[in-house]
Amino acid sequence: MKNLLLILLTLLLGQLAISQALYRAFPSDVLGEERNVKILKPRNYSKNPEKTYPLIIVLDGDFLFEPVAGTVDYLSYWDQMPESFVIGINQRESRYDETRIDTESGFPEPQALKFMDFVMEIKQTMMDEYRVAPFTVILGKDITANIASYYLMRKKISVDALIQIAPEYSALIQENLINKINQLEEYNYFYVATQDRNNIVDQIITKETDSLFSTKKNINIKYDKIEGTNPYTLAARAIPRALDFIFKEYQLIDEEKLMNQDIAEEEKFEGKENKKGMVRVIDRILEKYRMIKEVYGIDMKLRLIDLVTIAEYVESKKDWDQLIDIGVLAHKEYPDILYGSYIEGLGYEGIGRYSRAIKSYNTAYALQPAVGIDKDDVLDKVEMLQIKEKE
Repeated sequence: MKNLLLILLTLLLGQLAISQALYRAFPSDVLGEERNVKILKPRNYSKNPEKTYPLIIVLDGDFLFEPVAGTVDYLSYWDQMPESFVIGINQRESRYDETRIDTESGFPEPQALKFMDFVMEIKQTMMDEYRVAPFTVILGKDITANIASYYLMRKKISVDALIQIAPEYSALIQENLINKINQLEEYNYFYVATQDRNNIVDQIITKETDSLFSTKKNINIKYDKIEGTNPYTLAARAIPRALDFIFKEYQLIDEEKLMNQDIAEEEKFEGKENKKGMVRVIDRILEKYRMIKEVYGIDMKLRLIDLVTIAEYVESKKDWDQLIDIGVLAHKEYPDILYGSYIEGLGYEGIGRYSRAIKSYNTAYALQPAVGIDKDDVLDKVEMLQIKEKE
């Protein structure tokens, strides 16, 4: 029943995404003609006038736009990726001309080069007309995935992530792909999905390749062999997996992962008197949001749900000093609600500084309820601590 509800919700959100799409004839100076495109605007675009959004460009938009737009709308609804612009380029009549490779030189033929420039023309227009963040994803399937790879052959890559579904790599790409990826200096994501096994991709992306990139934090590459798919179902399975991989830095804090990281950090410093340099939980959340800004170009405040997650974990460890710091941080981010001051009060209560805890609780009382904590909860805390002070 739960799975059925999840599927129905996905379908409903997908239909909503499609109904929100703009259909536009795009006049291109590069191509010298108009091209039809579909654009999905983030659902909360008008409500957040200061916010910027990543751009996802979908080649073969005549059949790939809807599954991508629906998945983006669904994942962003649950805050598993940022809301994003999705633009689909219709190639129903032109995809073979726009992906043709010269067999002698190995490079795209003139019409294909024009198409690549047209894609960058669209990107620039989107940046000029909308609040687009400096993070661009290009998605393609088989021969359109191959032509997208040629952005890597240029001196400066024009995209930050490539999603390639069942790519049909040309000889030049096969010979140079890994070397070109290795030369990238900015944060980049490269996701490849195939049915079961693909001999050519297997030869390109090997265990040695994984080892090569293991020390390069800016390069993220994943080769996904999705068993039990066929040429028609592969894209439906690959799209959510690809977006999950590319936007992993953005996703909400996972409590189990947080705990494992914290245990590993404590083991590194076990038995040491000097714990300078030890990464605390609060340091980890600040680094996460720094990464979101650096990688995706999105400057966002800390999500309340992430603050609640780390506060509950730290409270369970009885790490009261760190809980105080989290409370101060939460109050700074959300000064109108009581949560930060309440958490700060819990920390001071934990270390036995009851008068200071009461002061924090009194501050919380004057603010708005949040996270299931109301003014009665605050009063209960104050009354309990006042009794303790008299004992």
